[in-house]
Amino acid sequence: MTLLALSTSSRRGSVAVQAADAMHSAGYEDLRGQAERLFGAIDEALATARIDRSEISALACDIGPGSFTGVRVGVASAKGIALALGVPLVGVVSLEAMASAAFAEAGLGAEDLVAAFIDAKKDELFAAVYDRRLTPLLAPCHLPRAAAGPACDAVAVGRRLVHIGEVASEIPELAATLVRGPSLDLPDAAWVARLAGTRLGGGGDPGAIEPLYVRPPDAKPSGPLLG
Repeated sequence: MTLLALSTSSRRGSVAVQAADAMHSAGYEDLRGQAERLFGAIDEALATARIDRSEISALACDIGPGSFTGVRVGVASAKGIALALGVPLVGVVSLEAMASAAFAEAGLGAEDLVAAFIDAKKDELFAAVYDRRLTPLLAPCHLPRAAAGPACDAVAVGRRLVHIGEVASEIPELAATLVRGPSLDLPDAAWVARLAGTRLGGGGDPGAIEPLYVRPPDAKPSGPLLG
């Protein structure tokens, strides 16, 4: 199987190609230029893997939450490629990809929990809490920054809870339980690919994949819609 994965929900866009048990990645940092940069990164990752687009047998994308524009670009691009190639598409939650990386890379125990955060702007966070099986004890939501820590603590029920996400480093009360790393700080396409690879047997209809915005977008129509 040759799987192409995209992550565009944060300022760090990334692309990964998983083929023959090898992972080939490309990335960029450009929150406002996701649409312009994404396909160049796809070409770069495919070139590094020495794979033609026609060889792609499945796609995966980060469905959010995160940047509204970034999520929209990533999901629309993944759906377009999957439909054009006639291959399945799997959606992976951004916070889930970060938590999966934490369980694999941070030496956590079997009963430990991970609280993952992404900056939602306006002094809010996107947050979720997962166990090792990636069962969400706190489903992806958006919370005021001051309430995020207590909300995650409330579902831990005496279990050790570690916090990930670069935005969490800005919250002093989380410092003692904060774990850092590139794939823990922000979503990464390589972890989107790894999770998607375990889920392809459950479907993969591109038409069923939708963005997970969690909250309404800030931009709203300035007047009544016509037609």
